[in-house]
Amino acid sequence: MLDNRLYEMEQIIAGNAPMELEQIVEEEIKSFRASEQYKIMVEAEQYYRNRSDVQRKYNDVRNRSNVRMEHPILRKLVDQKANYLLSKPFTVDSKNRQYSGALNELFNNELRRKMKSLGKGAVKSGIAFIAPYFDGGTLKFMRLPSTEVIPLWSDAERTKMGAYIRFYEQTVYDGARKKTVLRAEYWDVNGVKRFKNNGNGGTNLVADYDSGVYEEAHFHIDGKPYNFDAVPIAWVKYNEEELPLQYFIKDLINDYNWQSSVTADVLRDVAKFIYVIKNYGGTDLSEFVKDLNQHLAIKVDGDGGVDKLQADINVDAVMAFLDKNRRDMFDFASAVDTKDPNLGSASGTAINFRYMDLDIDCAALAAELQDTFVQMKVFFDVYFQVAGKGDFTKEKFNVLFNADLPVNETDIITNIRNSEGIISKRTRLANHPWVRDVDEEMEQLKQEQQEAVEQFGSGMFDDAMGATQSVGAIDDER
Repeated sequence: MLDNRLYEMEQIIAGNAPMELEQIVEEEIKSFRASEQYKIMVEAEQYYRNRSDVQRKYNDVRNRSNVRMEHPILRKLVDQKANYLLSKPFTVDSKNRQYSGALNELFNNELRRKMKSLGKGAVKSGIAFIAPYFDGGTLKFMRLPSTEVIPLWSDAERTKMGAYIRFYEQTVYDGARKKTVLRAEYWDVNGVKRFKNNGNGGTNLVADYDSGVYEEAHFHIDGKPYNFDAVPIAWVKYNEEELPLQYFIKDLINDYNWQSSVTADVLRDVAKFIYVIKNYGGTDLSEFVKDLNQHLAIKVDGDGGVDKLQADINVDAVMAFLDKNRRDMFDFASAVDTKDPNLGSASGTAINFRYMDLDIDCAALAAELQDTFVQMKVFFDVYFQVAGKGDFTKEKFNVLFNADLPVNETDIITNIRNSEGIISKRTRLANHPWVRDVDEEMEQLKQEQQEAVEQFGSGMFDDAMGATQSVGAIDDER
């Protein structure tokens, strides 16, 4: 089933629709910015930056505290998932050693950091995007903010993309006057078309010729235009619904911050008593406060006196509530509370049990990332052909993630050693916690074995020569 929006755009490009492409791109941007998904993404980003609904807390009473206490809970949870799955280098391997070597050369530290950022962005926004481009003949990738990409899916399951719109605001100078220009790009398999508005408060998009051309191919090599066989973008979803982690624990975060803030208000105001005065001998309240502050005493008439009203708070009950709230957040976020006092003394089996929810959640994300690598393979293979490294379009590669689970590496290495004769050396090396590049490690092992053979052979030759010389010396003596 083709997305209606994609169909309309295809008809526009073919000249079979009354609307111009820039008009429908403009409408799509307006609709996306007004959508619930866009609002959720923006709000999730604010929570990640430690700005929750507690900022709306207000107090109209003067001289009273109004604490807005934020806790970077979402940041901790999002980073924990990204670090658990992607902090350790993942292994890229192929049965074709030439292909494996080319891939490992391509997956340098820069691209690995961007893949980690991509996974993190999916948890934070629900869906994250990365786009290929050529820089001086070298293939590179750029992370696109989720709030700047409108995917136009070509199937109802939202697994294939027929085109996408990217839009962003750019500050430019018109003479001495600064203005903000909205730029938009429409990408499909035929290339890219660029639009912009006038930056004077108008919303109408027109063709953008600032870069010299309005329409061009995906990339250029030696001045020649080329297009990929697919829309030049890849994506990863945190879940099928494309909802961020924040969506599921928002209320818990708000309540945690709110209760902490209200408790802080009470504790800050505990010294601000409400005085009940009977038969005060002074003339007004200002004189009462002055006598109390300066002389620590006040004048009263007859049976007069002063009582005070003081807020009473059960701090233990509040702390117990906040502790439960915290445990609920980690529970429903499928995360691990590292402040759990029992975690440090837990056995290996108990630790695995504590990490089970996090491991399952990250395994699902890893499965989505595997699909992302399949999407990116098109771009890899084109680059390898352009760079003269070979045609690998029919080859396959595997990505093995090394989750950062607290484990005993000695046990893993022992299990790998015990698997000798059962599984191949390549598989054992791919699962070894110290190996990053399987082919490089196998080549190093081969080189060390060759050196050992040469050294052993040389030693035997030296021993034989020594023995011959000794016999000769004895014979001479005789």
